[in-house]
Amino acid sequence: MKILDRSLQKSNELWAQAQETILSGVQLYSKGPETHIKGVSPIYIDHAKAAHVWDADGNEYIDYDMGLGPILLGYCYGPVDDAVRRQLERGMGYSLVAPEEVEYARLCVENIPCAEKVRFLKTGSSATEAAVRIARAYTGRKHIIRGEYHGWHEWTTAAESVRQGGILDDIRQYVHKFDYNDFDAVEKLFARHKGEIAAVITEPVQVDAPEDGFLEKLLDICHKNGALLIFDEVVDGFRFSIGGAQKYFGVTPDMATFGKAAANGMPLSIVAGRQEVMDAVDRKVFISTTFGGECLSLAAGIAVMNELKGKPVTERLWAVGKKLQDSFREMAQRIGVPIDLAGYPVRLDLRYSDYEGKHDWLYNSIFMQECVKRGVLLGWHIFPCYSHTDEDIDFTLNVFEDAMKVYKKAIDSGNPASFMEGEPLKIVLG
Repeated sequence: MKILDRSLQKSNELWAQAQETILSGVQLYSKGPETHIKGVSPIYIDHAKAAHVWDADGNEYIDYDMGLGPILLGYCYGPVDDAVRRQLERGMGYSLVAPEEVEYARLCVENIPCAEKVRFLKTGSSATEAAVRIARAYTGRKHIIRGEYHGWHEWTTAAESVRQGGILDDIRQYVHKFDYNDFDAVEKLFARHKGEIAAVITEPVQVDAPEDGFLEKLLDICHKNGALLIFDEVVDGFRFSIGGAQKYFGVTPDMATFGKAAANGMPLSIVAGRQEVMDAVDRKVFISTTFGGECLSLAAGIAVMNELKGKPVTERLWAVGKKLQDSFREMAQRIGVPIDLAGYPVRLDLRYSDYEGKHDWLYNSIFMQECVKRGVLLGWHIFPCYSHTDEDIDFTLNVFEDAMKVYKKAIDSGNPASFMEGEPLKIVLG
C-alpha cells in the first residue's frame, strides 16, 4: 500500500501547548503519544465518521482502537446521534430524576444476566469503585482479590507498581492481584485471608480463553467462602453480546460493571447486581453523583440497546473480527513473521515477538509505525465496530501485509531499532 504523504505539524503544535496547560498532557494515558509512535503517529484526532478518523492535519485513517473501546457502532452513528439530538432539545438533566433512567434500567435488567438492579455512573473506574464498595458493605469484609486493570481509583491502583503518588500505604494490604487463569493463586489468597475476602473482581476474558472451568471455579470458591464474584465488563460488555461476556460464557456473577461501549462514545457506566445484594446495602453505601442520570448519555445508551436488539450488530462484530483474524494468521504464516492476532474476534490483541519468541515493545512499535504510515491507526487492541466495511477490512489487510514485510526485514536485519522513524511506544497504566 502507498505510504501517505502526511504532515503532523498541527498535532505537534497542539502537543507543545498541552505541555504548558494539561497535567501529563492528556486525560487518559493510553491516548497519549507515549503509547503510539511519537513523530510518526498523529497525536490529535479532529473528527471521525463510521470507522474512519481524521487527525488535526487532515490525514485520514481507518481506526481500530475505536476510542479505546467505546465506539461499538461507529463514529457519528445516526440512530444514536439522533437520539441524543432529540434529548438535547428536551434537556440534558433536571432537578429531579428523569424517565430515561427507568427505561434504560429496564433494558439492562432485561438483557444482562446478573442485572436485577442497576446504578448508573459515568466511567468504568467509578463503576468498579462502586461495585467494590457494595461488596465490602454486603460482606462486612475489607480484602479484595483483583485481576487485570480495573481503573484509577485507590482500591485498585494500590496493587500496581507505578504512579503510586498519593496512595495510602494502609490500602495496599487489602488488595491482592492474580493472573488470569491462575486459579491456584486465587485459592492460596482465600486460604491466606480466610474469612476476610469480600470479593474477587476480574474481567471475564481479555485475550486468552478461560481454561479448565476457570470462571465457574471463581464463582464456586467465592460462594463457598462468603465472597462475591464481580465481572469487570467495562471492555467486554456489549461486544461479546447484548448481555456481555457473562452471557456468552454462561457464567452469571453476583455483580458486573459495564462502561465504554454502553453509549457508543457518550459517558455512561453501569453497576449491575443481584437484587439480594443491592437491597442489602441500599441504606449502607453512599453512591451518589449529579451526572449519573444525565439524559444525553442515557438516550444514547437506550439507542445502543435498541440497535443491539433490532439489528445484527453482534453477528457483524464477530464476522468482521473473524475475517481479520483468519486472514492475518494466514498472511503471517505465508510471509514467515512471528506475529499473531490473538483473542476473541470481538476483542483482538496483536502479539509480537522475534523468531526466538522474545517480546519487546520495539516490535509492537515497528508494526504500528508501518500501519499508521499507510492509513491504519492501531492501539493496544483491535476493536471491530459495526461500521467497519468490507472495503475497510480489505484495505487494512493490504496494509498489514506491507507492515509484515517491513517487520520481517527488521527482524532479519539483526538491528530492528534502525527501522524506527519515531519514538518506540512505552507501556503505561491506564
